[in-house]
Amino acid sequence: MSQTALNFAIENAFQLLAKKDWDLFDIWYERLHNVLIEGDIDDSEIIESEWNATNLDLMLVDVMSAA
Repeated sequence: MSQTALNFAIENAFQLLAKKDWDLFDIWYERLHNVLIEGDIDDSEIIESEWNATNLDLMLVDVMSAA
């Protein structure tokens, strides 16, 4: 699977998690992003090495378990 396809699938998994379980969404968001909080400003950047097929599979397991 290409990186573009993985990115698309992971974004879709994030949307499914957001609909089903915000706690799981937050856990995965923090795992796949560097989250920086300074005062009232939140900023994040993607950790490219974490956007992979293994993490996608694990996210989908969480999506299914949250159902």
